[in-house]
Amino acid sequence: MKKFIYSILLVFICFEGQKAFAQSDMISYGLNKTLPQANNLNPAILPDYKFSFGLPGLSGFHINTAQNFTNLELLTSKDESGNLNTSRVLNKLRRNNRISSNNTVNLLHIGVRSNSSYTAFSVNTRTVSRISLPKEFFQFVVLGNASDELKDGLLDLGRLSTKSTVYTEIGVSHGREILSGRMTVGVRLKYLMGHAYADIKSFDASLQTYGNDDFRGDSIEMNVNQFDIRTAGIAGALFDDYFQDNDIRTSVLSNRGFGLDLGATYKFSEKISFFASLNDLGLIKWNQQYTNQQAVPSFQYKFTGADVIELINGENLSAIDDFDSTINELEIVETTNESFATSLTARLYAGASYELTSKQTASAILYSEFYRGALIPAFTGMYNFQAGTFFNFAFSATMMNGRINNFGTGLTLNLLPFQIVLATNDLLSIVNPMKGRAVDFRFGINHTFGNVKKGKSRGKKNNKDTIETIDLGID
Repeated sequence: MKKFIYSILLVFICFEGQKAFAQSDMISYGLNKTLPQANNLNPAILPDYKFSFGLPGLSGFHINTAQNFTNLELLTSKDESGNLNTSRVLNKLRRNNRISSNNTVNLLHIGVRSNSSYTAFSVNTRTVSRISLPKEFFQFVVLGNASDELKDGLLDLGRLSTKSTVYTEIGVSHGREILSGRMTVGVRLKYLMGHAYADIKSFDASLQTYGNDDFRGDSIEMNVNQFDIRTAGIAGALFDDYFQDNDIRTSVLSNRGFGLDLGATYKFSEKISFFASLNDLGLIKWNQQYTNQQAVPSFQYKFTGADVIELINGENLSAIDDFDSTINELEIVETTNESFATSLTARLYAGASYELTSKQTASAILYSEFYRGALIPAFTGMYNFQAGTFFNFAFSATMMNGRINNFGTGLTLNLLPFQIVLATNDLLSIVNPMKGRAVDFRFGINHTFGNVKKGKSRGKKNNKDTIETIDLGID
């Protein structure tokens, strides 16, 4: 019983502990010419700096947390009696309420640029967490089992799922111009070290309530189909009564995997360009040490009601004892010390840009994320103003999580040899936290040197002058 409950709580704790959240990193894509870390989003992006590097504690971090169903203003709204307006909260809920989290800490970044190519080495620690909660889950908690608002008294909890992964990636990327500079292609190879993993897979359950039915009273029937719980790394070590700190460090280093990022850009005309990248194709194999898999069999349970006051006073605990007895009788199949592999959460960026002036660009970017067979999209319109490598500014409007007014902004300011990076993909949550649905912030300091564009410009000018002044003797 204790392990069963502990397993479920652990998955949610792994998620909540990240304090980051997932929304696409559109602004970094918009600052691609001056932000070295933008190469992590598309290895075909060639930053303008000849050399750049960022050190641990300086090159920065990106915190991103978001959900698609509520905000602080809604959660603090009052009804006519001065109580929490639960009906308004429930009306705003979606059929599938998603919470996601992305954390990235840049431990090291080194980039070297030539006239036609860019090579980068990077080390990042990342957290990727997702949770999905069906609307019926909240309805049952808020309305109880006797409410007429519950359709036929049946609550489908089958869309509940969660997944959390913490790992470090060591990547080497190379991007190069081809087709006489009209196209760039790039690839990044990544070595992965898994730190922690936890998920609830294939959860399928329902609650049948009868309200104040004359025959069945206020009873509740619970039906749960078989589902699996998996943990590994540090999360899996919590199940081992004999683990040692040194063993955990050894286990973490032995959880290995590989990843791949692909990217390309194409200059269709002097004004129009296209770009695309496919990120995080890969998997992590979790070492057999400190892995735990629990297959919970199908079961049914009928709760006939209890007096809350008596439960608080520790009296008449038969209802709890019955449930505890039902769980203890389950033949939960627990498998330990057996390795398994998990895939990364793949992401796709694709878009087009139009050069308004030599310093201004407008872009449209489509983002898609693949999670448990579902495609989660976002669409962004972007404005960018770039004054060489000294200053770069971007402003975006994104439609994601059902909102069109999801604005973002960011800038890079080059104060030789330091570059300051400030960006957010959700400006509303900073300006007006009461209405925000996300926490998104990027900050960092990079060291940058040289501007490859100046060299290219001089080269082109010199070549032109030379051709005009040399008589080749050809009609």
